[in-house]
Amino acid sequence: MKEKVSFNVLSQWILMLLGVLVWTTPAFGQETTVEGQVIDQQTGESLPGVNVVVKGTTTGISTDGEGRYELNVPSLQDTLIFSFVGYQTTEVPINGREQIEVSLQPQAITGEEMVVVGYGTQRRQDVTGSISSVNSDDFNAGVSLAPEQLMQGKVAGVNIVESSGAPGAASEVRIRGSSSISAGNDPLYVIDGVPVQTASTDNYINIAGASSTSPFNSMPSNPLNTLNPSDIESIDILKDASATAIYGSRGANGVIMITTKNYSETTVSYNGYVNVSTLPSQLPFLSHDQYVGYAENNGLEYPDEGAETRWQDQVFRNSVSQNHNISFGGTSDNTNYRASVGYNNQEGIALASNLEKYTGRINLTQRAMDDKLQINLNLMAARVDQNNAAISSNIGNEGGNLLKDALRWSPTLPVYNNDGSYYQIGELRVNPVSWQQLEDVTERNTLLGDVKLTYDLMETLSVSVNLGHNREDLNRYSFVPASHPVGASENGRASINKVQNESNLIETTVNYVNDISENSYINFLAGYSFQRFVVNSTFTQANDFSSDAVKWNLIQSGSTLVNTSGKSANRLASVYGRLNYRLMDRYNFTFTLRRDGSSRFGPNNRWGLFPSSAVAWNITEEDFFNVDAINNLKFRLGYGVTGNQEIPNNLFMEQLSIAGSSTYSLGGQAVPSVLPSNYANPDLKWERTTQTNVGLDFGLWQGRLSGSVDYYMKKTTDLLLSFSTAAPSVVNTQWANVGEVENKGLEVSLNADIIQSGDLIWNSSVNWSTNENEVISLSNEQYERDYFRTGPLSGVVSSSNGYTQIIKPGLPLNTFWGRKYTGLDENGQETYLDEDGDGSADLVKIGDPNPDFTYGWTNSVRWRRFDASVTMRGTIGNDVFNNTAAEFSYTNLLPGSNVLETALERQQNGLSPEQTAQFSSQWLEDGSYLRLANLTLGYNFDTSSLPLVSKARLYATGQNLFVITGYSGFDPEVQTNTNTGGSAPVGIDYLAYPRPRVFQLGVNLSF
Repeated sequence: MKEKVSFNVLSQWILMLLGVLVWTTPAFGQETTVEGQVIDQQTGESLPGVNVVVKGTTTGISTDGEGRYELNVPSLQDTLIFSFVGYQTTEVPINGREQIEVSLQPQAITGEEMVVVGYGTQRRQDVTGSISSVNSDDFNAGVSLAPEQLMQGKVAGVNIVESSGAPGAASEVRIRGSSSISAGNDPLYVIDGVPVQTASTDNYINIAGASSTSPFNSMPSNPLNTLNPSDIESIDILKDASATAIYGSRGANGVIMITTKNYSETTVSYNGYVNVSTLPSQLPFLSHDQYVGYAENNGLEYPDEGAETRWQDQVFRNSVSQNHNISFGGTSDNTNYRASVGYNNQEGIALASNLEKYTGRINLTQRAMDDKLQINLNLMAARVDQNNAAISSNIGNEGGNLLKDALRWSPTLPVYNNDGSYYQIGELRVNPVSWQQLEDVTERNTLLGDVKLTYDLMETLSVSVNLGHNREDLNRYSFVPASHPVGASENGRASINKVQNESNLIETTVNYVNDISENSYINFLAGYSFQRFVVNSTFTQANDFSSDAVKWNLIQSGSTLVNTSGKSANRLASVYGRLNYRLMDRYNFTFTLRRDGSSRFGPNNRWGLFPSSAVAWNITEEDFFNVDAINNLKFRLGYGVTGNQEIPNNLFMEQLSIAGSSTYSLGGQAVPSVLPSNYANPDLKWERTTQTNVGLDFGLWQGRLSGSVDYYMKKTTDLLLSFSTAAPSVVNTQWANVGEVENKGLEVSLNADIIQSGDLIWNSSVNWSTNENEVISLSNEQYERDYFRTGPLSGVVSSSNGYTQIIKPGLPLNTFWGRKYTGLDENGQETYLDEDGDGSADLVKIGDPNPDFTYGWTNSVRWRRFDASVTMRGTIGNDVFNNTAAEFSYTNLLPGSNVLETALERQQNGLSPEQTAQFSSQWLEDGSYLRLANLTLGYNFDTSSLPLVSKARLYATGQNLFVITGYSGFDPEVQTNTNTGGSAPVGIDYLAYPRPRVFQLGVNLSF
């Protein structure tokens, strides 16, 4: 246990150390003796043979037959490490003491390992649900702007895919698969006990010229970027219904509990790094010689300015980024605190892309009234400025952007004219490098805080009140100058989008904890919660500016095209209760009930009831169990119901909107019409997900090997579905509860202490999971649908209906659906499966973007002062539609557009040069991969001669060092942001911002 040091004692230490520094410098090398005894924490018996080592050195000794030790240490500011087989390793700072008594806790009893659950914490051994935890020591090193990146590849059943390699890009997080079609599939994030809404702001973001020809990306940035990863202590993932049902209507997709660091013992810490990011590989488009050779051999005229330009070299760069964090804190008799400030500047590998982030946080705990009252304050403020490159994945045939034009522009054309201006050519419209003239800037300001007051009415009963506030102000500005070809026809175009997202929370809980008897323990929690969300938005767009210099700063000087505003609010009220009961440390029971009321549903269906129950059996505590090799064996069984209400507000009633394109004449003037935007549906209600989980936790050889196995089945009914209405209709889409989706899977986690001997420590962890997804139905009593199409095509690729995926009963969500490629006919034209012989290609299942299984493997090694960690992760069995290859693998595009080298190979193998790009199974590739996600090497310096420095570590990290895959695109881990019908497609790759390779050098210092 670390000693708490008062501020007065601290000042005395500092004066003493300064005096020593002045006149006793030669004494730094002298050793001091520390002695004491090591005992078993539970029995009080002495422990002989315990290894006692000075941290960061090879200096050590073992305790004698009475558990005593006497060790010469370099400095009284060092830390001692006590380790013994079957016991938890413990680190104890010396803090100037010469006598240190230590009690070790048996590893078989991990009762003091606490897990964050809804509205509290719980002993790990008492957990009945499926909960995984990642602590700060296990976080992924390297560039991590958001919390989900810290745990990527670490947790079974949690699949995290970054939407792109752009700075600040959002990540798709799926816990045990996707359960919904039109409603949200993202988990609920709870930060220091405050549920935060991560999607509302982004739903209101518009961009200038957002259309199929727009170069601006419609995918918003990650709102969790405002958190500083250096401030996070732990992340707990609640996966099954028995764990998430305490959050009722928002627990269907899992819950991620983020706990920030509380306080440090009167220390100042600095963490910083600098890194260089590079493009791992380029797409193999025709070189200058290949391009010219093909054109001349086929008698084609091509634009030739005598240049030999590698356009991918021109639009991608080696970028430099930096990160700095300073934290400090302290503790006294009644107060603990920790404060931190952070700065991050990440430069993207594509031109004109970067992110700059400023963060500040203070966490404070104050005790009063003889420790009966505890006040916890958590306050965070952040500012994120983001410049977005003109790269978009939802452009149509004619549209271009920085990446698309870099791929298709002729290598015979130069970047600049002789006068230094950008070279332009009419047919291909825009010089790739000139896209950096367009501006797309996002400013995000966030304030998140809560105050929690807990009062102990008696030893067994306490009451808490938690007040939380979250405000996010997001401003997005875009500008296309008239001097740029895209903006020339409009004489410039600018837009301003301002969104304010605010939520307020009040929660009151009563907690009763009591050891009823020697073998019986009860914990009962009851509470009430009310949270209100308000979103205000304004959007203005104008063109025809007198000067490019004004941009959006004087938008009234242009001709206003769009000027809109809106406000939306919703409320969520809840009452809930949870009972935990433990009997003889063998049997654990959990019962949870939550009743939620949401303003998003009508009066008849506003309230939903979400129950759950679970039981755990610690088999190793039974008298009949006597297997020396097994120190932990726990069986878990849970069942529960959770909900989903992540849909737009007030859909249960008819709403009106201003239809600018529909007008009527009033006094000779065109007046916009007021038309319905939806039909009333008073029967709209919650999505409901029922889930059963069966789990087994185990530990072997005194914890040297431990792990868990979980099997789950979850079924989502009353899907909140957005579907097209029958024509003719003023309203295009309607919402209803339609259909069912099922997920089931297996999760395995293993942790091994492979070597725990002397100077060498080697720990390894593996996680593996599978998820089977199936759409059961798309019907209810009033509505029936055979399928929905999703995943729209982009670029010049065509198909029979313009879509690549289908949502259809009997198939997984987002199944690839289209023509099955069968080869070439005698004319070199592509042929497709036609089983019914009607002369047209059949549309059939041609692929599945969902992996058969995902996996991660992490190894941590420490040898003397050196440490190393390696994280690898990957997927097996998922298909990826390479939309980029489908567009640029046909020679009919030459010479107007450059193409991939495979286009020449395909023509040599018989493909007709007249064949146009078509979507079919030939463009589905195996997206399986193994990625070396992270490799870190560190060295811990001996700080015994530096009285003001307690820790100094230098490390080097490599991220995304290699990917083993058969996929031909930039990266098989893709999440292209095309969208239609409220259902986001999966596994489509089109002009995705490449994920960079990063080389990083960093330092950790504590004073």
